[in-house]
Amino acid sequence: MPKKVAVSKLNASTIDILNVIRQNASAAYQDSVPAVSVETDIPKVGEVLFGYPAFANEFISSLMNRIAQVRVRSAVFNNPYVDLKKGLITYGESIEEIFVQIAKARPFSYEKAAARELKRTMPDVKSAFHVMNWNVQYPITITETDLRKAFLSMEGVQDLIARIVDSIYKGAEYDEFLLFKALIIMGVTSGNMYPVSVGDGTNLNDAAVQFRGMSNKLTFMSTNYNNEKVPTVTPKENQVIFMSAKFNAEYDVEVLARAFNMDRADFMGRLYLIDDFTTFDNDRFDEIRAESDMIPEITSDQLALMEDVVAILVDKEWFQVYDNVMKFTETFVASGDYWNYFYRVQKTVSYSPFSNAVVFVTASATISDPATLAGSVVAKYTSGDITVLTVAVTDQVTLQPVAANFIQTEAATKAGIAVHPYGAIIMSKSSDTITPQIKIQSGTTYTAAAAITPETAVGTAVTFNKDA
Repeated sequence: MPKKVAVSKLNASTIDILNVIRQNASAAYQDSVPAVSVETDIPKVGEVLFGYPAFANEFISSLMNRIAQVRVRSAVFNNPYVDLKKGLITYGESIEEIFVQIAKARPFSYEKAAARELKRTMPDVKSAFHVMNWNVQYPITITETDLRKAFLSMEGVQDLIARIVDSIYKGAEYDEFLLFKALIIMGVTSGNMYPVSVGDGTNLNDAAVQFRGMSNKLTFMSTNYNNEKVPTVTPKENQVIFMSAKFNAEYDVEVLARAFNMDRADFMGRLYLIDDFTTFDNDRFDEIRAESDMIPEITSDQLALMEDVVAILVDKEWFQVYDNVMKFTETFVASGDYWNYFYRVQKTVSYSPFSNAVVFVTASATISDPATLAGSVVAKYTSGDITVLTVAVTDQVTLQPVAANFIQTEAATKAGIAVHPYGAIIMSKSSDTITPQIKIQSGTTYTAAAAITPETAVGTAVTFNKDA
């Protein structure tokens, strides 16, 4: 089970820090390094440390492991979206999210009682896996000169801690903010949120009707507003609102609160501001993308689509963000007389397909089903007379949910062709032919423009046209 990390506060003075390190140090350190009672004792500690490199290494190691990490942990939790994180995964690298469908009723019958008594009724269970996908390191170097300066004033050690920590936690905090922002952009532009038009975006009264209506609707059982189309609800207390800073600034808080049918305090507790939806700091992750696939580039097409977004209303469980590892390590480089510190961060950054999520867009946004969908044959397996072709629908940059399932048509069944909902087509004869059909989340069906056969090659494009 993930757990919340306790946040500690660093309130100690330089004197307190020096004495705590001494109390927890080796016997040799305690014998050689004096306790500090007044400010004038501080330089004496520095004199001893620089006369014995082993003591200096022990001091800087304790400073990082016992003191600086407290400040880092506290500082990292200043992230504005921290309460949307799910906690620390102590063991393992993945989380399995399980959704159990609500049970269906059946007619009561005395006559069928005996047959039913021991019969098993299996629950309809869906699951999604969220895997650790953020694995980075933040390095920083502290020189002997930096350490010497720590003993020249009353605030010296605290300043050293700040120098060690600030560059690390600011980077980690900013990256975590960007990960949340990327998650929102990818969720919206992949059609994984339910789109609702609010008019031209200049009249809050028009938007208020949709805000209030959707906030109320999410409290009722429905399959319409989550990606997997499972029946679920989002109580008011679990609803969170993301809004751009500019849109929020255009309207009084009281007006916005009424638009969502909430009082001011309640609204502010669920409101999360974001700088804007139309920009993203891709440069921040250039080096990471060059060596891994941890975070994809947010494209200009995605950002262009986000120009029509004014607000987002989601279940707080939509965010599946966990900390896997937060760890400091250190190395003393004798040849250069400096210490290298590495802050290791691992996270799971994902979103739930079972949680309600609504995106509010202006009237200029396209939220109708597309006329065509593109796909291709991505895999082929042949064994004797059996041929298995796998057809995949290409990911779309769209506001409209277009996740597709392939349909086992009557014609395919009569021909002895099996069609898996996720695109595997099994044909048993070389003469078999099929024109695949798919159904997207809105219920609209599409038919392939051309048939495929066991001779169809991998890489063949398949265009699906919207049925009349």
